[in-house]
Amino acid sequence: MRESAKTADLVLPAKQARSRLTRDRLLAAGRELLNQGAFEATSISDIARAAGCSVGAFYQRFADKEAFFTVIIETALEDIAAGAKRFTANKRLADASVERAIVETVRYWVNVFRRHRGLLRSMINKTLHAEDSWDPVREMGLVSVEPFIGMLAAKSGASNAGPFYYRGVAGFQIVFGVMLNASLHRTVLLNLDSDELVAWGTEILRHCLIGALPATVLRHNPLRAKSQAEIMIAGKPARPDFGALRHGGHRRKRVRESGKAE
Repeated sequence: MRESAKTADLVLPAKQARSRLTRDRLLAAGRELLNQGAFEATSISDIARAAGCSVGAFYQRFADKEAFFTVIIETALEDIAAGAKRFTANKRLADASVERAIVETVRYWVNVFRRHRGLLRSMINKTLHAEDSWDPVREMGLVSVEPFIGMLAAKSGASNAGPFYYRGVAGFQIVFGVMLNASLHRTVLLNLDSDELVAWGTEILRHCLIGALPATVLRHNPLRAKSQAEIMIAGKPARPDFGALRHGGHRRKRVRESGKAE
């Protein structure tokens, strides 16, 4: 298991190879329980049993169930972001027209939501008790869609990266909202397991990216007052502060270091 700097702070040190394998088995068992939507009702002893280890082995590696949950979520989100980046580098997608690329983009994300519906349900349940628990999803959401926005901008010949970026983020937020609702409920229309969702999601994203939008919509673009030089940083648009998608600021530490919770 590859750890980010964030995640490494949440896991107690595993100094031996066997200890690291036990940690990875625990995380794999937790991911499976999340995917099944059974995590909230699962005890630490259930997690340990599923991983084939003892409760003591769990506490040697994680401060508590909350720390364990946080590590699972962050590693899952990192995997999603890495998968998105790999997908946009696919040669078949590189050779596709912009219209075809939009279809494949929506199909890709519908499949991601299908695979992780249990995780998303658990995250939503967490937000009922701790609103900031959704922050990692907001943050990783932007990281995950940026490769798609860049790829689609190049294909559409967008001459002004700032407005296109704004349209792309807004389009993905709308489409993801529909997919999230379908992940939580057995919807009558736009069901997560239907091709209907792919068709509507494609049309929504296509319209947001390359359709004719009224000036009353585009005037809300937080980048519109900036110069092109200010918008472009290292060849890509600077990120606007979309409060609905991402919160800056601190994150509460829930895990102990040096044997103590903080």
